[in-house]
Amino acid sequence: MTYPRPRTGVYATVAGQELEAVSYPENGVVTLRGGRVVPLSECDRVDEVTTLVNYRGHECQVIGIGDDGTVGLYYVGPHKADAAADGFVQIDPGTWAKNVEIGEVSRYRERHTDLLFPAWAAG
Repeated sequence: MTYPRPRTGVYATVAGQELEAVSYPENGVVTLRGGRVVPLSECDRVDEVTTLVNYRGHECQVIGIGDDGTVGLYYVGPHKADAAADGFVQIDPGTWAKNVEIGEVSRYRERHTDLLFPAWAAG
């Protein structure tokens, strides 16, 4: 299976097949792309996927990758002053952004957050 880059959003695994969702799990169901509504009891997993990279030692979320090789980043580290010193610009309160060339980033990875974990942990 080929994924668009960066792969972000909610993905549900149903009968061993990973499918893109258009909603977070709610009221015991998740809505998949195409409008199919699946009960959470039929889902093996429901994950929120966020793509991360390192840029000059900073952990950043990838917002997009352009055809020209530019990467849109949000700074997600704890030291906002360091982000400003490395050229990130504040676009909203608490949100620092920058575009860089793809060769300037390292450790391209996905973070998966299990959206069913809280219900499982509760018993």
